[in-house]
Parts: sequence; C-alpha cells; structure tokens
Amino acid sequence: MSCGQVFRWEHLGGGVWLGIDGNHWFEVILDRGRHHVRSNADERAFRALFQLDRSLAEIEREVVAAGPELAPYVGALRGLRQMRPSCPREVLFSFLCTANNNLARILPMVRHLGGYGDAMEQVGGRVLRRFPTFERLAQVDEAELRDAGFGYRARTIPAVARQILSRGEGWWRGLAALGYEELHAELVSLASVGPKLADCIALFGFHCDEAAPMDTHLWQACCRHYFPEWAGKPLTDHRYRVAARFLRGRFGSLTGWAHQYLFYDNLLNWRARRSV
Repeated sequence: MSCGQVFRWEHLGGGVWLGIDGNHWFEVILDRGRHHVRSNADERAFRALFQLDRSLAEIEREVVAAGPELAPYVGALRGLRQMRPSCPREVLFSFLCTANNNLARILPMVRHLGGYGDAMEQVGGRVLRRFPTFERLAQVDEAELRDAGFGYRARTIPAVARQILSRGEGWWRGLAALGYEELHAELVSLASVGPKLADCIALFGFHCDEAAPMDTHLWQACCRHYFPEWAGKPLTDHRYRVAARFLRGRFGSLTGWAHQYLFYDNLLNWRARRSV
C-alpha cells in the first residue's frame, strides 16, 4: 500500500490502515498476526484487490524460476503483492500525478482529486469519497489545481477528462476488452500519457500483467541485471521498447510481478548502491 501501486491509502498508526478503492473503503487492522477488515465491500472485493486468491508462494517460485537473479529481492520483500485496483479511471488520474514526481507530493495531489468525488461514508471522523467522474474532473478549474500544487498537471488533468468525454462513453468502456498492445496504443493517444504512464495504467487499471512500466528505478535495475552496456545512459524510446520486450519474454504473464520486485528493491536501495 506504500510502494507506489495505489495512492489513496493512509497509515493511521500502529497496525491500522484506511484506504479507498473505487466504490469501496477499507479499514485494515493488523493485530497479533491477523488482519481485521471493516468495509462497505464484501470479502471478495478485498481479496480481489490484493489477489489473495492466488498463492503468493507459487508466484514467488515461478518468478525466481524465470529469473533466478530476482531471488534476493523476493526473499527480502516477502508479502509484496501486485495489487488490482477496481477503478481504471482512478488509476489513470492518479498516475497522471506521478510524472516527474515523488510519493511525498503525489499522495496529497491524489487526495485532493479524490475530494471532488461523491461522499461514501464517514469513518473515524473522515469523509471518504469515491473518485470523481470524468464529467466532474473536466469541470475542475485549472487555477484551483495550480493553487493546490499540481503545477503543469493542473492543465493536463481536466484536459484529459474532456478528451475522454469527447470520444464517447463507449471508448473508455471498450478499453477493457483490448489486448495489451492495442490498449497501450489507445492510452498513449491521450494528452500527456507516454509509454511509461500507459504501462502503469495498463498494469494497475486494466490488469494487463505483461506490462512493464519503465521508470528510473526499473531502468536502473534492468541495466544492472540485463543491459550493463546501457548503464548510466538515458532511457530512450528505443531502449524502453527493447527492455520492456525483454522482460515480457522472460517473465510472460508474471512480468508485472517481476517489475514490482525490481522496482521496489531499487527504490529502497538505489542510494546505498550509488555510494558503493
């Protein structure tokens, strides 16, 4: 919940987390090795969000079998799961906030966008809201978002909402039926959505497990393990395609999981490696 997959979860202290996913909110309490969940959703929705119906031990074995070089990361990051958020719209606009950004700034930005949505319930003195509709986001004033610290994204966010509305409601709904390549091509046709953001949206919003979002951290990890001749060189469009294609060829339907281990390990340890 804190490694860059979702952005509407908050650690309330101790073993308590409060989060929103689509039309659902979850309060998760870890107590003496057990998780207690209070929610407006049923257990099936919670299990789907964290892919709890899949054997993590089996996934770990398959990832290591396909890429033995990931064994240290899998061992160090026990419990890391690839999440499956239920609302692609929320994923799209959340990840629009991530470009050239860091978690400390992304979280309040996404929280601000969430404030435009309809209220669901009040939990612990907090009003929890669904993510706003395209129509509501299209109406958000650019100056208001700039005042909230969105920078150039203040123009991008309502512009993308208007662009999607102009294509008709069938266009957005139809994306879920597309294969990865077609989906990626449609997503990059949106304003300010490049290959990396399109892969993030495909992976977390539309659950295309072969997507490999190639940001700085994944690029550094790929250069360290697979492309040492590119270490220290910029991530060009050509190198992006080559590296992503390599990961898909190596890990197949587990590419998203492998990406998560490579990405999160590098996020945690890049400073230590740089100082060596």
